[in-house]
Amino acid sequence: MSFKDDLAAAKKLRPEPILVPVAVGESMYQVEVSRLPGTTWDAIMSRCPARSEQHFAVGYDTGKAAVVASTEHGRLLDADGDPVENPDWDGLFEVISGIELRAIAAAWWGQNVNDPDQAVTALKKASAARESSSSN
Repeated sequence: MSFKDDLAAAKKLRPEPILVPVAVGESMYQVEVSRLPGTTWDAIMSRCPARSEQHFAVGYDTGKAAVVASTEHGRLLDADGDPVENPDWDGLFEVISGIELRAIAAAWWGQNVNDPDQAVTALKKASAARESSSSN
């Protein structure tokens, strides 16, 4: 397979967005979190420097990055799964709980840090196994 073929396949295989439920008053909504281009995610992380020991472990402020990423690249869906027009993101983040913010942050981290890292690790292992078996 050529690089162009791999690139085309990768574009088709983008992971599905994750929907994170949040309570707003007596209603449920969902924040849609997706895989961003690497340069976009890197720019978000650089705008959200680590401020605590927990943040230093991952290299950036996960809560702030979740707010930035959601505001600039996420979607808010109502209970029926329909997009909310012009959502008040600041208002949303004022009323949701800390655990909801952490769930949103974990989804952004998973889609843009952990999952890609695991894919690279798996490809390295497969490549090493092929090299090992071909040298025998």
